[in-house]
Amino acid sequence: METTQIMKPQNQIPLERAIRKERRIGRPQQITSEDVINAIKLYATTSETELSRRLNVSRQTIYPKMKEIPRETIIQIFRELSETELKPYQMTYEGFLTIPEVEQFKKALNVRQVSERYKNNILRLIWHLCVHLKRHPRKLTIEESAELLAQLKTCKIENLNLSTAKTAVRSWFENVHGINGEVLTSKGIDGSPCCNLGKRANDHLTQEQRYHFIETSRRIIRNGSLLDVWLSLPYFLYYTATRINAPLKARIENIEQHQDHWIITVVDKGRHKNGRKTWRKLIIGELKEKLEKNLVHRGNIKAGFLFPLEYQQVLGVFKTVYEKAGIPVPKQPCHVWRHTSAQDFLDATDWNYELCAQTLGWEDPRILRKCYGAMSETAKEKALKKAMGIPIEETRREFKF
Repeated sequence: METTQIMKPQNQIPLERAIRKERRIGRPQQITSEDVINAIKLYATTSETELSRRLNVSRQTIYPKMKEIPRETIIQIFRELSETELKPYQMTYEGFLTIPEVEQFKKALNVRQVSERYKNNILRLIWHLCVHLKRHPRKLTIEESAELLAQLKTCKIENLNLSTAKTAVRSWFENVHGINGEVLTSKGIDGSPCCNLGKRANDHLTQEQRYHFIETSRRIIRNGSLLDVWLSLPYFLYYTATRINAPLKARIENIEQHQDHWIITVVDKGRHKNGRKTWRKLIIGELKEKLEKNLVHRGNIKAGFLFPLEYQQVLGVFKTVYEKAGIPVPKQPCHVWRHTSAQDFLDATDWNYELCAQTLGWEDPRILRKCYGAMSETAKEKALKKAMGIPIEETRREFKF
């Protein structure tokens, strides 16, 4: 009989436990032809030497059992294995995209009009998942996908993380197989946020730290013509609660200038399939004054970038300013301003999440509450005392840089 050896399917661990035999002194353990069939499926080989090693029995024990197995059964086993595993060229991303089921998935994502970035991320995640499992996407099952997601909760797997893998798997089964989201949730592939979501909700720069940040910026920024650009950027991040890429792409011609206020249209990241959303940010008071200086010192230009800076440049300067100002460098040097904005606005409005979301720009107050607006311990203590009728000293909170 011709001996064939192919790659071992990774998802068959329970089967391996089912057929593994313990070594013991004395006569070899008796095995059945069913044990041998299972071993052929698991180890993808008909080598009697290899099977005897895997089953911990002698080669002489394997030989008669192999004779009992019809050749048609073995042919069928290898036919099924060839259909469930990726071919070498399909292990590459380009080859993976040519698989009919993947092309179908790509078309479904296009119909949903998701962003190119979202689509590419989802496709790559399914590719990484199938490569890791050595599984053809046609044979990908809900059960093994749920098992992999469970592994991601406790261990790291290269190119995969729990949050994005869960999103990709749900999207795959919903769009390719038409499986209801409730069914996927019942199988362990749910759409709930992962445990690390919101772990930075309490990140915050105090008013004193913000003051030192600005003063230190004045000292170390050497480009005098852009000094007011640099000084107005933290104010913009604070008063609009935008992510750093939004102001760096904001354009002067997108500012509506009114007598007592301005309105600027920016495009910012959003937690939704299209990835980007247009926001109209209200500019008043202190922020308006800073932006006016920004433009005056640049000759009152009417078009171009409001902040003509590069992200890596901003990141490097911010880190340097934190260090020179004696401020612990935040884990998210630019994004911490968004957290600070949410915290201060909520504190000033007695934790009105809906008002904060509508004013500063969150589509869902629940995301604001989870990721950015964790209530401070001081606020909780104040609320508890007030509920218990304990006199408290009212202090006025302001949303002010």
